Amino acid sequence: MKLARFSTILAVLLLAASCTGHSLFRDGKTDYTIVVAPDAPESERYAAAELQFWLKEVSGAELPITDLQGGKKGKRLVVGYNSLLKELYPQAEEPDGSDDSFTLLSRGGDVLFWGGAERGTLYSVYSFLEDQLGCRWYSSKVSVAPKKASWSFGKLENHEEPGIIMRDNLYQDIIAHNDFAARVRNNSRRLPSIEPGKQIIGTAEGYWGAHSMGAFVPYQKYFDSHPEYFSELDGKRVKGYTQLCLSNPEVLQLCIDGLREVMRNEPDYLIYSMEQMDSHDFCTCDECKALAEKYGGQSGVMVWFVNQVADAVKEEFPDKFVGTFAYQYTRHAPKNIVPRDNVVIRLCSIECCMWHDYDECEDNKTFLKDLQDWSAIAPHLYIWDYVTNFSQYNLPVANWNTLQSHIKDFRDYHAIGILEEGDYHTLSCEMREMRTWILSKLLWNPEADVQSLIQDFTDGYYGPAGPFIREYLDLEERILRRPGIHSDCYISSSDPMYTDEFVQEGRKIFAAAKEAVASDEDLLARVEAAEMPLCFLLMEKDPVKGIQEGAADLFKRVVQREGIDRMSESGSAKRAQDYIDYYDKLTSAMDDAHLMPAQKASTSGNGVAFTRYEGFFKMTSDMFSGKGRVTGKGVLPAFTIDQDKDADHFGYVFDSWVKVEESGLHFVRISSDDGAVLFVDGEEVLNLDGSHFTTSGFAALNLEKGMHRLKLHYFEDYSGQELVMQVTTPGGYSGPIPESNLFVPGK
Repeated sequence: MKLARFSTILAVLLLAASCTGHSLFRDGKTDYTIVVAPDAPESERYAAAELQFWLKEVSGAELPITDLQGGKKGKRLVVGYNSLLKELYPQAEEPDGSDDSFTLLSRGGDVLFWGGAERGTLYSVYSFLEDQLGCRWYSSKVSVAPKKASWSFGKLENHEEPGIIMRDNLYQDIIAHNDFAARVRNNSRRLPSIEPGKQIIGTAEGYWGAHSMGAFVPYQKYFDSHPEYFSELDGKRVKGYTQLCLSNPEVLQLCIDGLREVMRNEPDYLIYSMEQMDSHDFCTCDECKALAEKYGGQSGVMVWFVNQVADAVKEEFPDKFVGTFAYQYTRHAPKNIVPRDNVVIRLCSIECCMWHDYDECEDNKTFLKDLQDWSAIAPHLYIWDYVTNFSQYNLPVANWNTLQSHIKDFRDYHAIGILEEGDYHTLSCEMREMRTWILSKLLWNPEADVQSLIQDFTDGYYGPAGPFIREYLDLEERILRRPGIHSDCYISSSDPMYTDEFVQEGRKIFAAAKEAVASDEDLLARVEAAEMPLCFLLMEKDPVKGIQEGAADLFKRVVQREGIDRMSESGSAKRAQDYIDYYDKLTSAMDDAHLMPAQKASTSGNGVAFTRYEGFFKMTSDMFSGKGRVTGKGVLPAFTIDQDKDADHFGYVFDSWVKVEESGLHFVRISSDDGAVLFVDGEEVLNLDGSHFTTSGFAALNLEKGMHRLKLHYFEDYSGQELVMQVTTPGGYSGPIPESNLFVPGK
């Protein structure tokens, strides 16, 4: 009897709930229409089209789109601020067109979507599809629209405002796909048009240009006739990619005229770049030195100059801004001067440690002070942040747990915009899809739960492999972010953080991840793409083992499947196909490397003989062609440039006999910045010549047990130096050649 009474009560409650709910669709059918004003901007008509498309993907029902006249009766989804919305919700106020904030509200059985006409209304649609129906746009290629037989709602009410006003996520998926950029609320790109292949002008919060000053006063055009326009270094005006002489009034006028022309011809931007070139060679003429002394350094000279440009364009462009860098030599805030109200300071974090919060890392304390100082004087602060590794894009970057804290710091110091620079011209960044998605979510809401975002993405994008991907991220956190490890945005595969343990444990985790999705070709391809950085590291560390364990094959599959080309920001560095070609070469070498017989040696004790050169070199051969001069000779314990770790423009010729303990295949790996060429027994076996960022290469050598002559030519051009040589032996040893096996050639 009690059971019967409980069943009756439950039935009444369910009936009451069904009466108060509103059914949007059931069994592929709907009574609803989508209403948009006939004079609505194209962005709102695009929002209506997106709502229609994704609702059909979820439900199978196609809601008709109608105008205000057609929407007078029936059940309605009202898109955009219009007279019908005002009638249904009189207290609604029309937002500014560029306001990305939005409101989603139910009134009876109707649902109202509105915000700023440029993007806010569209974002309200995406919010509804995500939060209510479970849609996800994980990448430009992977979207999720859960199939539902029915969906009902009671009261809907949501209002959101962006945590960061200008959100520029500089990853290739955003840059090349405007529809995806819109779905993750990146507002640096125009919205796509309803008309295929076109974009809606005026729907981006854009920042025109970077390093633009040289475009306004190009040295190719002006130097020969006006060398005084360009940097004076050591008492001489220098032709080439240097800075401008900012104290020169003619330079100022050329920059004003050039920027004014850009602003007239390209009005679809909010901020326009008047920024230094990507060079440290600022002008040191007497006038520029005096300005620097007066205004507290080079940043003061820059603000003094840009203020004048901003004053000159303000009357014609009262709603536009002039942006300039606080970057490298202009990063510290000036003294005795402040930026004009229509100037934006773009502060760059390029020197920072990506691994740690700004307030807990010695490497970041000076940047944090600069952030605080600029925030105190800049009317508008914009951040250029760096979130990947530009030396080798696909290396693991364990900054998942600092992305949020950095964005929150920028917000708390009043940044109006953030550019997150990723692999902007390629597709090789480690887990680029997840990094793009999470950064987009955090730029919109810096308070979002990062771990929930990671779980959402890994389960949605990798399916059953999701838990294993999270296990791998924990491994990155434990090993790569262990105490004492720091990392800026230029990391080499030879960095000691990338231990053998990390590679081995990571590949075990990925073996389980691949097994979990072995029956799904698409999911397996995504997991393989996530594993590729580990395969690359293994090939860097132990190419014999990497080839034997299939690392080279997986790397090749991913590169070809994803269409990966560039592997670093530097155009002169190796590209993906170069690595594939080299792996193929090494594979062949393992099969048919010719035997290099032992040599008769004359030695005079342990060590490596060297001759040191100084000069401006672009190739190792320049050392011997009259461009270099010998500055020293002697003996070192190993092939090393540690003694010159702070120098530029030098070179070495190293010469040593090496004792080979066991006959068989040896792999020699060299990482160098800049050029290096290795000779064994008089034969060139590895060539990394030229001026470049850190670049790695291997040589497979079938060496007979005994003595072999090694000569290494190396030079350093400028801006960082590295020389690391390691060997993998048939006995399994991997590391530097033991000093006890190196001998100075005899007389």
